Amino acid sequence: MKTVAIACRTIEDELNAVHKTLPAPFPIVWVESGLHNFPSQLKERIQEEIDKISGVENILLLFGYCGNSIEGLMASQARLVVPKVEDCISLLLGGNQIRQALSRETPAFYLTDGWLRYEKNIYWEYEQCLKKYGEERSLRIFKAMFMHYSNLNFIDTASYDLESVMSRTAEFALKLNLKQGIVPGTLKLITKAFFEEWDEDFLIVPPGVPLHINYLTK
Repeated sequence: MKTVAIACRTIEDELNAVHKTLPAPFPIVWVESGLHNFPSQLKERIQEEIDKISGVENILLLFGYCGNSIEGLMASQARLVVPKVEDCISLLLGGNQIRQALSRETPAFYLTDGWLRYEKNIYWEYEQCLKKYGEERSLRIFKAMFMHYSNLNFIDTASYDLESVMSRTAEFALKLNLKQGIVPGTLKLITKAFFEEWDEDFLIVPPGVPLHINYLTK
């Protein structure tokens, strides 16, 4: 076995869509999505999984910078391969520049089915807030949180049922005065990652060398 991937459950749909097309699929080690809320814990978890892997040449980390949670990660006997993206949103949109251009055009909060399916997502937090504080106070809290956004945009990666997911958040968006929208996604970077097309869009870190965020931004 040459390569093992470590990835977040948040983008499981998109990763599986590409992974199943590989002529010789390699293992994916999944990390729970809720850890994104705790970057230091996420870093510890990823490092634990890296340390468990042996006998491979490459460990593919399918994460973005994610609150510097990948800063300092190191594999002693394998190369680390990381896409140069700020987070999973940029990964699914096709890169940091596309994400930045979209943000300049429309200030939006981005979602996919994966972000809503797993623990401690923004919709889950809203529901917990309703239970604890009631609707009036919860709306004040969340309107303050979303005051700089005009849209609740779903990334269309063709990997999940858009209509079904958007119907779940329609009332939430309405109450927060957010317009629900759809932006085109792409599996291009995931495909390049899985098919080992590691060009300028990826950072390759040699064995025994710590991963540093500033390498990703060059």
